[in-house]
Amino acid sequence: MAVYLQILLTWVYMFPSSEYRGWHFQFMDLKPQDKHGCHSKTFLRTLFNCHGAAIGKRALTQCSFYWLTLTFFFHFQHSFSSPLSPSAPSVFVKMSVLGRRGIHYFQKLNSANIPTALIEKGQNRVIEASLTLIRERAKLKGELVRALGGAVASASLLGVPLGHNSSFLQGPAFAPPRIREAIWCGSTNPTTEEGKELTDPRVLTDVGDVPVQEIRDCGVDDERLMKVVSESVKLVMEEDPLRPLVLGGDHSISYPVVRAVSEKLGGQVDILHLDAHPDNYDAYEGNYFSHASSFARIMEGGYARRLLQVGIRSISQEGRDQCKRFGVELYEMRTFSRDREYLENLKLGEGVKGVYISIDVDSLDPAFAPGVSHIEPGGLSFRDIMNIIHNLKGDIVGADVVEFNPQRDTVDGMTAMVAAKLVRELTAKIAK
Repeated sequence: MAVYLQILLTWVYMFPSSEYRGWHFQFMDLKPQDKHGCHSKTFLRTLFNCHGAAIGKRALTQCSFYWLTLTFFFHFQHSFSSPLSPSAPSVFVKMSVLGRRGIHYFQKLNSANIPTALIEKGQNRVIEASLTLIRERAKLKGELVRALGGAVASASLLGVPLGHNSSFLQGPAFAPPRIREAIWCGSTNPTTEEGKELTDPRVLTDVGDVPVQEIRDCGVDDERLMKVVSESVKLVMEEDPLRPLVLGGDHSISYPVVRAVSEKLGGQVDILHLDAHPDNYDAYEGNYFSHASSFARIMEGGYARRLLQVGIRSISQEGRDQCKRFGVELYEMRTFSRDREYLENLKLGEGVKGVYISIDVDSLDPAFAPGVSHIEPGGLSFRDIMNIIHNLKGDIVGADVVEFNPQRDTVDGMTAMVAAKLVRELTAKIAK
């Protein structure tokens, strides 16, 4: 099995087409549970997308080899009566090893005799090119808003399609374009509930995405990648009056974003965090940058004065201990009816640089947003969140919407529309 997978991966890697390389990373980033059983549809959909993109670009013989390998893979996979059968674990352990190494395995082989300085120089060029694109787009949008005049603050979308720090599914990496599509799909008018027009650049602009996959493709580690995210946010903030409204991605992105906001403003912020989970593990599964550890990094860094976590309904003992350690103001769903009046009349940001809002889509009950990786029943209603956001008093200096997983959404894109609505209303809250 491992031999056939290696043949498939080598074949994909041989061709520089971005479609194939993108598929390669999508597969490598999947957890073992995504590679078998009920999640095979996700894998198939990814392969079909790759195949469709390849038609007309590659010879028929290449596509035939591709499908031959695919056919063998699924024949072998489904020869087990269960993914947990005695024969299966060794196979999936091998797959997990391949998944962790991914394209970096081939990079190590190819660069074994190449000086480290040469590789780092190439990585630096890619990072600088990535930052240049964000810088120039932000500069253009900032100049436009300033030329129009009258804006004190304007929301600017920045996508961070990062999903590999998720502990379960990596689908959130595909969320930013789906959210944008839902914002502008035409099924509703471009006016927020507070009456602001999204078509006005003084209300909303878009500087594009941080090219996460292209940077990772060069072997850049997470520490440097997080710095690139932070620098991208700072580039947006340099163009007054733009303020970052970040589209995730998994929740690990909140750490570099909040860090950037705090450092750029020169002080702490108050954070309103809506989530089913506190995301404050010290290093979940040994991953310092895990999406389940982002708020531990934020609080350790001293970037927040107050952290209010609302909608919590899945918290371990370690999570509770961490909340005490960091002085977190914890509002769990089991007491939400008692806390509602206070939460719907929040006043934050006085004495600090402003308010940052982080919304994990799984803070909502799955009846409202089924397209998430971690489904936790008993959550907030959409109107609960709107009441909290609309009534909040404070200067919103940045925000993010994270953990929407398009691969788990309904066929009509219900959760995409929910995420888009959150973005729209956050835009109205930021813009002034």
